Amino acid sequence: MNIRELAPQFTIFIYSQDADIGSRVKFSLTMMKYETFFFSDFDEMYTRITSNPPHVIVLDQAGLVTPLNEVFQKTLQVSSEIKFICMAEEDVLTQLNDYREYNLVQYFDRNHKAVVEQLSMSVDQTCEALYRLYQNEQVYNTYKGTVNELESLKSQVHEQQQGPNARPFQMRISEYRAAETKEELIQFFFKQTPNQSWAFLKFIKSINTYIAVSNSNMPEAWVEGLSFKIPSAQVDFNENVIVGNYPENFLSYIKGKWETENLKIMPLILKNEVEGIFISPQDISAEAAEDFSLMSLVYNLMSLEAQPKHLDVEDSLTGFYNHLFYKRILDKEIDRSKRTFAPISVIKVAVDIYREIEVSQGRAFCDEIIKKVAEVIKSTSRLPDYACRTDENEFSIVLTNCNRKGAALRAERLRQQLKTESFSKAGVVVTVSQGISEYPSLTKTAESLNDSARKALDFIIAKGGDKICIYKAPQDHKPDFQVNT
Repeated sequence: MNIRELAPQFTIFIYSQDADIGSRVKFSLTMMKYETFFFSDFDEMYTRITSNPPHVIVLDQAGLVTPLNEVFQKTLQVSSEIKFICMAEEDVLTQLNDYREYNLVQYFDRNHKAVVEQLSMSVDQTCEALYRLYQNEQVYNTYKGTVNELESLKSQVHEQQQGPNARPFQMRISEYRAAETKEELIQFFFKQTPNQSWAFLKFIKSINTYIAVSNSNMPEAWVEGLSFKIPSAQVDFNENVIVGNYPENFLSYIKGKWETENLKIMPLILKNEVEGIFISPQDISAEAAEDFSLMSLVYNLMSLEAQPKHLDVEDSLTGFYNHLFYKRILDKEIDRSKRTFAPISVIKVAVDIYREIEVSQGRAFCDEIIKKVAEVIKSTSRLPDYACRTDENEFSIVLTNCNRKGAALRAERLRQQLKTESFSKAGVVVTVSQGISEYPSLTKTAESLNDSARKALDFIIAKGGDKICIYKAPQDHKPDFQVNT
C-alpha cells in the first residue's frame, strides 16, 4: 500500500499551545497530504471533535491544564476509534506508558530536534494500521456474504441431487470439507478423480512463475523440473489465463515437454487472482469437472474462513506475523511434527544494544533498523518458514522440517547478510544475536521450544552479542523421535 495515496482520507487534529512546534507539525502533515487542523485551545478542538471526529490526535501534553486521563476519557466518549500520539517533556515520558489503554499509540520527547519527523512517521504508521483494520472489516463482511451464498448454493445442490446419486455427492462434499490445508484439499481432489491424470502448477507471485507442486497419474519425467516463468513483457498473462485464453508460448512449452497436442487446462481462481492451474493430457470427464467445481468452492471458502481468524495477527511496522499468530502456528506445527516425524526449529533474533541505539539515535531510527532486519529475514527465508515479530526487539522464525544444524546455517546467513546492509546514520553498526532450539532433539513441547530458544538468545546477548547460540538439552531429555543430523 502507498500511504501517500491514502493520506487525504485521514483527518489529523494537532493540539499545542506552542505555536512554533504546532505549526511545524501541521506543515509537515499537510505536505504529506493529510487533512490537518491545528488548535491551541482544547475546548475549541473538543467542539470540532464532537461534530467531526478525527482519525488521529497529536497531543502536546505540556500545554494541557486538564489531567491527561480526563482528556482521553472525554475524547473517547465521542469516538472510541480515535488514536492518540503524544509529545511531552522528557521527565514525564515514562508516565505515559500508563495510558496505552486510552488508544495512546506512541509518545515522543517534545524537545528532541527530530520530534516533527518522529511525529510524522508515527502518523504514517498509525494511519496504515487503521487502513488495514478498515480493509479487514470489509474482508469480514465479504466473507459473511460469501458464506451465505455458499449455504444457499449447497441448499440448491441438495435439492437437485435427491435420488440414487445423493449420497455419493454428499460424501464428496464432506471429504473436501475435512481437509485441513489447501494441499490436502488438492490431494482429495486427485483421489476423487482416480482415472484422470493431473499436474498442478502453483503460481508463485513473488517470482512470477508457475511451478509443478503436485501431480496424479503422471509420468515422473513429465513433472520433474516443470515450471514456467512469465516473460516480463506479458503483463496480462494471468488475465488471459482467467478467461481461458492461454498464451501460445506457455502451451508450446507444455506440449513440447509432454510430447502431446492434447491439453486440457482448468485455472484455480481465488478472489479474481490465479492460484494455479490444473493441466491434464486427457479429455476431462463431466464427473471430474463437477469435482473440480466442488473443490474450487471449498478452496475459496477455506481461504475466506481463514481470513477473520488472522485479522489481528499482523505487525504493523514490519508486516510480519505477530506474537498471537506465533503462538498459534507453533502449537500447530509441533502437532504436525509429531505426526510426520519431521523436526522443527525456532530462531530468536534480537538487535544488539537496541536500547542504547534508541537513547542515542531516537525511536524513528530504531524503527528503521527493525524494518531493515525484517527485510533481510524475509530475503533469506524459505517459502514454508514463518517470520514473526514477537516483541519490540525480538523476531521469532519458525523453520518447519529443519533441524538445529540447518537452523544454525540459516542464522549465520542472516547474520552475514545484515552486515552488508547500510543504514541512514553513518557510524551506527547494527548486529544481531540469535538463539536456536529444536523439537524433538532439544525440547518436548511448543512452550519449551519457545522458552529454550529465548534462553539461548539471552545467554548469547550476555556474552556480547553478534553471535549464535544453540540451546543445550537437559541430560535426562528423551526425544519423541530421532532426527537425522
